[in-house]
Amino acid sequence: MDDREQLYKLLAQKDWEAIGKILYKNKKARTQDPFLSQVTTFFEAEFFTFAEPLPPAARAKQFEFTNLIIELGQHGFSQTFVDRFVDERLKLMQETKHSALLNYAQTHQHRPLAKQIIQSFLQTKPEMVAASLRENLTIRSTEVVTGKAKTIRLFKSKQEENFYEAVRRVFPTYHPYPNVALSCVLDYQAIKGQLSEKARAYFFQAIIDGVVFDVSSGYEPKYFIELDSSFHDGAHAQANDQLKDSIFRAANTKLIRIRPLNAKASSVEAFEKLVREVMRSL
Repeated sequence: MDDREQLYKLLAQKDWEAIGKILYKNKKARTQDPFLSQVTTFFEAEFFTFAEPLPPAARAKQFEFTNLIIELGQHGFSQTFVDRFVDERLKLMQETKHSALLNYAQTHQHRPLAKQIIQSFLQTKPEMVAASLRENLTIRSTEVVTGKAKTIRLFKSKQEENFYEAVRRVFPTYHPYPNVALSCVLDYQAIKGQLSEKARAYFFQAIIDGVVFDVSSGYEPKYFIELDSSFHDGAHAQANDQLKDSIFRAANTKLIRIRPLNAKASSVEAFEKLVREVMRSL
């Protein structure tokens, strides 16, 4: 090697990035140059002692460049140094919550810490592991913490659930969907001029108990069905029903309202019979 004086200065300054560049540049000559071999040994002996007290950001910078040298083929570093380097970088990436932690762990699965990290991702973020194993696909999810999820059931009562199951049985070749937002199936722009101010406001709040879609025609909505019960007898509910009816009239679309006269007849079989009778009469 020609410029040994420069390398001595860099060693004194502990400029690991610059030293690493020289080692990489002279990678082919290292096997024939005892001096470069000594520099590599010194690098291994001093690197971690130098990097350990640095703040995370500064430490990350040191690890980033050295990692590049290692990834390009180790270039004279011992396996012991490389293994320790991988472990220390994994710890640093955990500490700084580096976005590439999972990928780096998967690249070095032979290390016990990497295996632990991958297992942790499998338990807490399995979608990230799945995405990392596929090309042209990314998967993201929101963060969750230990504790019960704050979710609610799709149906507010057993009666609603039975009614939906009955509709599903009546239309086996169609796709019925429960609790569909009105704004998803009616053209607001086409009808807003015919709606009152209250109806326009209600349009984006209202849902329909059941919408039957024809899959063969691109999920075109074919039937709109409401299950009326005693909950619809209150003044507020009746006002909303009138608004919903006015919206359907403006859309020139039939809204079928079904209310069983016997409130106790709410089994799936009873609802199925009732829905079939209603559909035959249309």
